[in-house]
Amino acid sequence: MKNWVDEYVTMLGDCEKRSEWLTEWDRGFVKSLQRQIAAGRQPSAKQVEKLDSIWERVTAMRPRTTGINHG
Repeated sequence: MKNWVDEYVTMLGDCEKRSEWLTEWDRGFVKSLQRQIAAGRQPSAKQVEKLDSIWERVTAMRPRTTGINHG
């Protein structure tokens, strides 16, 4: 069973993998929250709400493609 650390680390990793969809503020928030969790401090309810919002937005986006369509 996952604990809160595992869940948030996974969500933060998902956000980082989709960094092209993050704003500058989002990137700073993700980095800050990663440091906080690494230090063993649990996020506040407000921080969890914001992470959920960012995660929902970026995981709903389709990956950008850089290849040329030869279709």
